[in-house]
Amino acid sequence: MGNTLQKMAAKFLTTALKAVRLAAMNSLRLLIVRLLVLLCYLALPHHMLGQRCGVERWSVKTGTDASVQQVDLGNPKPTTIANLIALPPPNPIPRDSRVAPTENTVFVVDATLTDYKLEGGSRGDSDYHLVLRDSQGNTMVAEIPSPTCVDRGSPFAARIANARATFDSQLTAGPSFQTANIPVQVTGVGFFDFAHGQHGAAPNVIELHPILDIVFNPQPGGDFSLLVPSTSVNLPEGGTSSIVVTVSSTSGNAPNVTFTTSGLPPGVTPQFTAGTNGKSTLSLAASAAAPAGIFPFTITGTAGQRSHSQILSLNVTALPQNPPTGQEWEYKVVSANSEQDVIDQANTLGAQDWEMVSVVRVTGTPGWRAFFKRVKHF
Repeated sequence: MGNTLQKMAAKFLTTALKAVRLAAMNSLRLLIVRLLVLLCYLALPHHMLGQRCGVERWSVKTGTDASVQQVDLGNPKPTTIANLIALPPPNPIPRDSRVAPTENTVFVVDATLTDYKLEGGSRGDSDYHLVLRDSQGNTMVAEIPSPTCVDRGSPFAARIANARATFDSQLTAGPSFQTANIPVQVTGVGFFDFAHGQHGAAPNVIELHPILDIVFNPQPGGDFSLLVPSTSVNLPEGGTSSIVVTVSSTSGNAPNVTFTTSGLPPGVTPQFTAGTNGKSTLSLAASAAAPAGIFPFTITGTAGQRSHSQILSLNVTALPQNPPTGQEWEYKVVSANSEQDVIDQANTLGAQDWEMVSVVRVTGTPGWRAFFKRVKHF
């Protein structure tokens, strides 16, 4: 009886140890998985942590709505915060369409940037929330969406990315409001938002959303903006392409603007030709040796101490390969006395690049006839 109990106890302990080992291994695996997930999370860039895009009137905010082509990007309208906050708001506010003419207009406002933050967290949409104030104390909100939340097909996409990059070069937005008190000139599309207690909101909850351009500490005198009809340019190797750049005045008289480019690949040469009505043509010529691929490049317009840029994408396509020249064939018919003779002659001719097309038995005889061809050599 004692031996039996000892054996049962030993078996129980063995089973228990196996269970403990298995549980420990599973716990270790779970711990490793959790560590890997944490490491992946920590490896993400700071600006992508908690990245979340918006929902409410998002197509109107980012230029993917059905009527976005009605937005007059080429003629920004100088105005004031006082004028904008006096506009009657729509009732109700449409969720997926624009309110004409305000939401089809690009406005330019000179103001003081008082506060700013990144709309992050579980309820944020990753916009930069800017509070603008005029000399009478009127305030309104202007916002720069995250470029990663804007569809590449939006006519606003390139200018939103430029505005975000310009802001990042001056300030660093975080999850809490920070004070700036910096003079700015903001160019953006008119937008009526739903009221939900936004910091700095206008009485009619009008905003500049999205911001298409922002100038910190603007200099006195005329300012301008740049507009291109597309953010992508196709250029074949050994060929040419062009795109029109339009300069529009945003305050004062339109200045004389000089253009430069940067970021073009080797073998691609730019040339600007001035036109009329503020339009200039950028011509690009690619040598046959220019590398094929997609290259981001920048057009910069400068007038005095003011400069504005547009980032475009250059798609250099490879030259098409010359089609193969037409081939000419020569043919040969051989007679054989037997199947083995056919095989022997086929081997001999095959060493001379002849290819057997067919072989037939000659009726009424033991002979065979074989047909061969090969590419004619000149």
